[in-house]
Amino acid sequence: MTKPQSEGAQISERPTHAGAVTFRRRDNRTLYLIVSSSSNDDWVLPKGHIELGETPEAAALRELKEEAGVKGEILDRLSLERFKKTDKEVVVQYFLVRELSSTEAGEKRSLRWEDEDVAVRLLTFEEARKALREGVAALRRVENR
Repeated sequence: MTKPQSEGAQISERPTHAGAVTFRRRDNRTLYLIVSSSSNDDWVLPKGHIELGETPEAAALRELKEEAGVKGEILDRLSLERFKKTDKEVVVQYFLVRELSSTEAGEKRSLRWEDEDVAVRLLTFEEARKALREGVAALRRVENR
């Protein structure tokens, strides 16, 4: 179970994980991807460890494909989100990602494509809700360029 990082704690600025705030367009609606956690107890954004020699961008796209079967295109870098998981510091670099195509995922997780309000309500952890809200704002900026 993840816990928010307490204020004032020292944590590395180098990301340990990478994740994706992923969207698609359907019937003039913007839908955001959420996935079940590996334990199936929570709704989360696709994310995972950055492997040795891997960039955060490559890790985010790899995790998106493994967890959700989605191939995507990164549109923007979002903020770092921090939390503790079983006494380990986790620093996640999130990216705004547009869905390009979908196939069967390598991992057996439940997937939901939801509008912003529903996705925010369903996400279990505040760091994911914050990342999703930032992704929504970034998408608006990208579209208005």
